[in-house]
Amino acid sequence: ANRGENITVIFVNNNVYGMTGGQMAPTTLPGQKTTTSPGGRNPSNDGHPIQVAELLASLKGTAFAARVSLHNHLHVRKARKAMQKAFLAKIEKRGFSIIELLSACPTNWGMSPQQSLTRMADEMIPAFPLDTFKDF
Repeated sequence: ANRGENITVIFVNNNVYGMTGGQMAPTTLPGQKTTTSPGGRNPSNDGHPIQVAELLASLKGTAFAARVSLHNHLHVRKARKAMQKAFLAKIEKRGFSIIELLSACPTNWGMSPQQSLTRMADEMIPAFPLDTFKDF
């Protein structure tokens, strides 16, 4: 990202490392319980969640950085448009691009799929605001 490589990253943010058992991730929310933080993430010990899209948008080599959500059909459409824009940056050789997709992980969150979509709207989006942080 810092060198402006023509790479598009699709970063799925579901607050956990879900494929390996639900461990705490850099984006785990404060108080959120995981297999490696059974008492919940404690920012004084574990640090705060990383705002990936904003962090990468701050680099000069980044051409496009956005965060979108997949919690309902309207936001899925917005995500598609943002992904098209990110791939356009790559095709036009404008530099690095990233789309951070807020996504549910009902299995590791211990909830139903519908509950996980509600959690995304109520907890994830306030912690990780949706926006385009850098646009060529």
